[in-house]
Amino acid sequence: MDRQLEIEAALSWRKLAYVAFAGLLVLLVLGGGYSLFIFESMSAQAEKENLAADQALVEIGAQFLGDHQKGLLDRLEAIASRATFKRALRQRDLPEAVNFLQTMARASAEVETVFVADPDGVPLVAQHPLPPSLEPHSGLPPAAMRIQGPHEPFVSTVHRSPMPPHQLVTTLSAPILDADGRLLGYLGLTQRGDYWNSFFSRLSARPGRTFHLFDQDGALVAYGRESGEAEESGLLELALIMRQAQIKQGSTATTLGQIPGTPYHAFISAAAVADTGWVLVVSHDYSAAMAPTRAMLKNTAFFMVLLFACLGLLGYLLLSRYRIQQRLLARRDEEARLLEDTVRQRTADLIRSTERYKSLVADLPDMVYEMDAGGRLTFVSRAVEAILGYQPREMVGKLRRAYVLPEDRHLFDEELARWAKGENISILALRHLAKDGRERWLSVHSRGIFDEDGKMIGRRGVARDVTQQILAERRVRELSHRLINAQEEERKRVALDLHDEMGQLLSALKIGLQSFAEQRGPDEGGELERLIRLSQKIMDRIRALAYHLRPAILDNFGLVAAVEDLCDSLAESGLIEVERNLAEVDEKSLSPETKTALFRFVQESLTNAVKHAESPRALVSMSCEAGHLTMSVRDWGKGFNVDQALGGLGGDKHLGLLGMGERISLVGGTLEISSTSDQGSLLTARLPLVECGC
Repeated sequence: MDRQLEIEAALSWRKLAYVAFAGLLVLLVLGGGYSLFIFESMSAQAEKENLAADQALVEIGAQFLGDHQKGLLDRLEAIASRATFKRALRQRDLPEAVNFLQTMARASAEVETVFVADPDGVPLVAQHPLPPSLEPHSGLPPAAMRIQGPHEPFVSTVHRSPMPPHQLVTTLSAPILDADGRLLGYLGLTQRGDYWNSFFSRLSARPGRTFHLFDQDGALVAYGRESGEAEESGLLELALIMRQAQIKQGSTATTLGQIPGTPYHAFISAAAVADTGWVLVVSHDYSAAMAPTRAMLKNTAFFMVLLFACLGLLGYLLLSRYRIQQRLLARRDEEARLLEDTVRQRTADLIRSTERYKSLVADLPDMVYEMDAGGRLTFVSRAVEAILGYQPREMVGKLRRAYVLPEDRHLFDEELARWAKGENISILALRHLAKDGRERWLSVHSRGIFDEDGKMIGRRGVARDVTQQILAERRVRELSHRLINAQEEERKRVALDLHDEMGQLLSALKIGLQSFAEQRGPDEGGELERLIRLSQKIMDRIRALAYHLRPAILDNFGLVAAVEDLCDSLAESGLIEVERNLAEVDEKSLSPETKTALFRFVQESLTNAVKHAESPRALVSMSCEAGHLTMSVRDWGKGFNVDQALGGLGGDKHLGLLGMGERISLVGGTLEISSTSDQGSLLTARLPLVECGC
């Protein structure tokens, strides 16, 4: 059934692939048609823009030429109208006239020469000397205008310059009129034709653009061109045709025409130069003007070809993928069967493992639980019924903290704060409140539960009922405390018996021996003297034994006095030199058990320093600061291994150290031991402020 579904899905995918490929082809055809339409529209728009640009250019160029020529004519008229210049001309003061010509000649590089001619047009003087001639200047107005008028500024047609190398020039002239309107002569200048050629060559910046400037008779004044496909002769003929059209039309003429004698076309515009009779023609080769549009068409065609190739490749890949998929289906079918068998087997194993885990958790005598990040229980094992008396369903969904005894909830809250900081494993003993109101001690071992990102989302733990162990430990500590107190009381009783009864008897014996020795005389008293000394020695030994069993000074004068007396006794014995640094303490606030424990701590420590450390000296210190009473004994002996001495490394336990620690612990204090082979040993007993009354 699954195999059939896979085959149907594969066939459906193949049909979808063919439909998608056909849709892509339709989109490609539509996109190509739309691209061609856009290209045609853009071509027409580009032709309009090129025509408008050429028309604007020819109008601006014609206006510039007209303004330029008018400016020169105005300057000529200004000089010709000066009285001093006219006077110099009437008096034939030619050197004076030359001074005026030099100013005009320096006006521009386009000026070949500036000259003055008589009314017949024959040059009289020039800024650059002209060849001698009696013929009128060819650039001045014709004879009819010179005789009859009107006498106005004149721009000539193109003609050859009388000055070598006889290049093509244009003459601009202004009449020199007397006060009564009589013609005195002409002031003229000749413009170089190559100046305008250079000007139009610089102006023809775009490839394929050509400038033609014609005079009144249609002669070519200047010419400028950038590279293009059209021939020069054909462009000149087209420009002449356009000049005639402009003259006939009387305004700027613009068109897209074919260049005569060639298959090429050009955008061409013509405009009249004001007050000169000249016509400026601008032509722009069609191929050069439309080059950007053609480039866009080439890019579009390339894109379409590339798109067709990509679609073909895509279709090939789709069909290849389908064939590969068909070959893989058979292999996947076999793999699927093997995978189903594996999954079935693993599922059965998982079910068995889950059942074993559930059975193990259910049979455990310890309570197993889980809770979320907010502290609410999400799972509780059946063992909770025997421990706290609750059913698991009664606890699920409730706060774990609610079952902790109120006096211990601060410990639970501190543990929660450590969990929030990322602590993973924790061990904690807390008192819990059972359903029947009894207190139960539970030892809780818990571990964090993390998600895939490593964020703690809850905790899983095991809680063991240790109430009986806690009560047993308390009972043992209570019995130990009673035993030590009973031991001290027994020592005190024995010490009193030794001191009082045995001391009195030995004192009586000594006195009797002394009396008997006096009665016997000096000759017979040697043996009695020996017995008297022996009785005194026995008395000293009994007193020392009674002191070690229970120093009376501890009960009568306090801890500090007892420690000082102990230090003095050891110093007098010569066994060790003892220094002391004992601070004043309010001993009324110290319980008898505390004073006894501290005294026994000092006594045992000094005994070890003499017996085991073989230290030459020791220091006993007592201070009360930072809320603690601290008693320490330091020696400079050979030291010992602390762990081994306490039985932690497989060594023999030293009962003296263990008893010392037990005594300090029973009065609420702690014992710290440090020892090295080269620095000796330091034993420190520290009791809290509430015990020492500091």
